[in-house]
Amino acid sequence: MGTTTNRVGAAFASALAATMLLVACTSGGAGGDSTNPTTPTTPVTSGPATTPPPAADSPVTELGVDCAGLLSADVASAFDASWVPRDYYDRDNVMPSDYAIAQEGGLSCTWNDGASSDGKNNATGESGYSGLLVQALPHAGDTWPQFVEIYGDDPDGRCFGDETFLGCSFDQLVGDTWVSIIATDFEPSTEATPEQRFAPVVAEVTEVVSSADVTDDPWPLGGPARPWSCVADATLERDAFGAGDDLFVLTPGGGWSVYAAAWSRAVATSCSILADTTPYSGESVLAGGAWALDQRLEFGLVDPDTAVTVPGLADGDRAYRSCSATTCVTDLVLGDDWARLTVDTSSVPDAEAASGRLAEGYVARAAASA
Repeated sequence: MGTTTNRVGAAFASALAATMLLVACTSGGAGGDSTNPTTPTTPVTSGPATTPPPAADSPVTELGVDCAGLLSADVASAFDASWVPRDYYDRDNVMPSDYAIAQEGGLSCTWNDGASSDGKNNATGESGYSGLLVQALPHAGDTWPQFVEIYGDDPDGRCFGDETFLGCSFDQLVGDTWVSIIATDFEPSTEATPEQRFAPVVAEVTEVVSSADVTDDPWPLGGPARPWSCVADATLERDAFGAGDDLFVLTPGGGWSVYAAAWSRAVATSCSILADTTPYSGESVLAGGAWALDQRLEFGLVDPDTAVTVPGLADGDRAYRSCSATTCVTDLVLGDDWARLTVDTSSVPDAEAASGRLAEGYVARAAASA
């Protein structure tokens, strides 16, 4: 395997970026009489000038394989015939934090039946989703023990459920790469047990990962947590929605998983704003994640015609907004960061106007904390 440098220090990503900007310089001159300052000197070169390679416009996959190389479609469909390869990020409910694994050089891959799901391989609403999610996070040796401490070490994975719902899960450190595999709500079979059907998937994925020449090419645009993200007092949301003091900010907590490890390392935040149990809005930020929104624009997952003007946006920053029957979504590019704000139309009157007020206040808060 290649270099597997310990990369837990997300906070020193900004220091790494600064270090990378330092260019070692040498000054050369023709030898001769140093007492004659008026004699022009000619730089000495040993060959043609070289141009440094351009900076990558998105993180690289440090495993050296894509989803098709991680698991063959035939093996996935042999598990469940309805499962075909699909883009993990082709979802309306995607959040910037869902890109944390990719930003950390890993992969998130899915084979499923096409029904609606969240980023963790669960059905949304009553979609009846069935699918397989495979995620691989390189350089995870230092975060893996926390998972084992909470859940124990089960090297073969486990399957569960009955004829109404079947699932399997596998989490294991392969070399220095955390591999997570989740199979959700697959069709029962009279010819093989769930464990027997799951085993070929685990075997192929772990074999590919164990054979990979993992590189170490960290994304330099992350940094410390943004002080303007998921601010606990919910003042901004109360003002934007005209809501009362019962509005509060709920951040995920407890447990540990491959995506939680990636969130921590990539400095991704996610939170919900509620009154009691009623959702009003949500927020997610990926530090250094503007590349991911640009990728969504490039792939047609965000319509560039949804660009909107938000007062206070700095030069080069951008905003996009789209509203459906259930949510209004505002995507913001703030410097190198991507923030997504969602507003629930069932809880917030005139959600589109409220989204505008929320975005304006959010941009102002980010600018004030810069």
